[in-house]
Amino acid sequence: MRAGTHTFLPTRRVHFGAGSIARLEEEARPYGRAFVVTGRTLDEKTNLVRRVEGFLGERHAGTFAGMGEHTPGSAVERAVERVRGADLLVAFGGGSVVDGVKAVAARVGYPRQIAVPTTLSGAEWAHLVGVTDEAAGRKAGFADERAVPPVVILDPELTLATPERLWLSTGIRALDHAVEGILYGGEHPVTDVTGAEGVRRLVRLLPRSKREPGDVEVRGELQIASWLAYFAPLNTPMGISHVLGRRLGASYGIPHGITSCITLAPSLEVMRESFAPQRWELLSGALDGDPPERVAALVRELGLPHRLRDFGVPEEDLEKVASEFGERAARALEILRRAY
Repeated sequence: MRAGTHTFLPTRRVHFGAGSIARLEEEARPYGRAFVVTGRTLDEKTNLVRRVEGFLGERHAGTFAGMGEHTPGSAVERAVERVRGADLLVAFGGGSVVDGVKAVAARVGYPRQIAVPTTLSGAEWAHLVGVTDEAAGRKAGFADERAVPPVVILDPELTLATPERLWLSTGIRALDHAVEGILYGGEHPVTDVTGAEGVRRLVRLLPRSKREPGDVEVRGELQIASWLAYFAPLNTPMGISHVLGRRLGASYGIPHGITSCITLAPSLEVMRESFAPQRWELLSGALDGDPPERVAALVRELGLPHRLRDFGVPEEDLEKVASEFGERAARALEILRRAY
């Protein structure tokens, strides 16, 4: 085992399991003004936002329900104006909402954050924040360890209203995180274990969740699998699948989880000779087969989209997109062509 250093991010407590949203009440007790940030669908089509607000009680100072997909910069700006003066921000929703609250928190002096995710994207664990410049069609952002929510609540009952395609595709996003950690992160005594176990659980449980969408226990196990897959974001460099996904998602409106369904398998196929054999073997063992084949088969089994052409991306744009990746441009173009 080589020598190294592990840096912990500021996640302090994780409440998990059915009914764990009730822990929000005690987590909010030390704070005076709490503000909820969420998305329009959760706010208008479910009673879940009202439930979250209820646990805040008199501390609830307001709700901003306009955080959209890919965390639009305009939504962040509107939220900043609404939440000024709050000493607690509660992010309730998917990765775009969680990233939005991180961006808002940075603008208003980093009040306390609590993340209550409803997808498997894993944004709640990371120090990275992505915000879309809508005019340019590009996603940018920043990295700051203070952006990590100190408290995360993983309540599978709150995910029952998450649309099937969003739930399952963000599971592939979680798988992408695990792949990045194993192949790009290098040998690590902790994340080699957590990453491989996250892969094993995701591959086993995602098909079960598709067959049994109302099974809360399976959903809870998937939340843990997603956590294991991205257990140490500082040790998980961004791989080419994720980088391509950020570009494609912001420019063509492809949901973040779906970008991994499109790019992960072809990225593995094109890049396979770039990885150390022992890292590839670790991933192959966790997947119980050839990585690009197993990932592609899982995406098909889940009935998820896996072609760029299905989202109106013009074939003539592929070279332009790939050209932005410098010395990796040729490989990026090959990945995009295989994904088309």
